[in-house]
Amino acid sequence: MMSVLTFDLGDTLVEYAGLPLSWETHYPDALARLASVVEVRPTPKMMASACSVLRKYNTRLAPRVTEVSFSQILGELLALWGVCAPSKESVCAQAFFAVFRQRLRCFPEVGPVLRAARSRGPRIGVFTDVPYGMPRDLVLEDVATAGLHELIDVLMTSCDAGYRKPSPRTLEAMAAAFHCDPEQMVYVGNECKDIEAALAFGCEAVLLDRVGTRPDWGQHRTISTLTEL
Repeated sequence: MMSVLTFDLGDTLVEYAGLPLSWETHYPDALARLASVVEVRPTPKMMASACSVLRKYNTRLAPRVTEVSFSQILGELLALWGVCAPSKESVCAQAFFAVFRQRLRCFPEVGPVLRAARSRGPRIGVFTDVPYGMPRDLVLEDVATAGLHELIDVLMTSCDAGYRKPSPRTLEAMAAAFHCDPEQMVYVGNECKDIEAALAFGCEAVLLDRVGTRPDWGQHRTISTLTEL
């Protein structure tokens, strides 16, 4: 019997409107904001090297299942620029990720669906892979901005777990937080890696296919909107 209903976050519950899956085109703006915070003026060559670092950690270009922290990525960027690690890493994170977070939008059916689910008993969880080791506090800010913070019992990121989907260790960590078995959990996501993680872990896999492409990744069910849950 299901006791835990869990979701992916990006493009499942919320979206960064207009942002492509690969953020390469936004690297210069994000790096410029970071450079301003650490008070450095990188040369074109230094900016190109920094973009290469970001491409290395771009999971759309180089998928990985183990997570890397923003602290590590920031350290590599600043080393290229000859800057010592700042005392306030959170300020650097705010500056760097601001470019990507500026058009956050919650899908309109999400709030009503989560409230209805909670009224029926299941606990609500979110497991999300984060880009470039995005710190947890920024994810929590986005969830609060979307008005979902009071509707989620457990939120876990790939940095919390140390792994990214499709590794089943991601949802193992989620289940451990809820003290539930795989057969008690449902995971809803919009990408192949979401389905692969759920199937590998042994919980029910639900594909959210908002655009109607109807891929077959072995999911147990396919829905076109969360209201179908």
